[in-house]
Amino acid sequence: MKNKDGMTLIEVMIAIVITFIVFLGLSGSGIFVMNENIKNSMRDEAVSVAGMEMERARNTSFDSLYDNTAPPPLSPVPRQIRGLTVNYGVTRTVTVLDTNNLQVSINVVWTRTENNQTRSYNDNIATIVRR
Repeated sequence: MKNKDGMTLIEVMIAIVITFIVFLGLSGSGIFVMNENIKNSMRDEAVSVAGMEMERARNTSFDSLYDNTAPPPLSPVPRQIRGLTVNYGVTRTVTVLDTNNLQVSINVVWTRTENNQTRSYNDNIATIVRR
């Protein structure tokens, strides 16, 4: 027992098991962080799609918006996010406030599967368009 030449095989195996348990715990948190990062990327892309569609509505003439005869936005809008194709459903709603003011609302909807459950998310933006 007084041999100080190095570690025994049992000591090495215990150190490897402890290291494995630590890395196993870290990998779970790494997967959680990656999952949340992808979810945030999807939300950021939805905000971008909503902004693009709002600019499209702003570039439409007031009379076309007032009559609601402008072509509807494209739906679904496919986007590539980290190798995944996400389809964003886009709807535009025009509410007449008075003869000179319209409220344009853009709603973007997408779904994501988490823990074997499909969840639906949405993002809304609105603006007032004046004649």
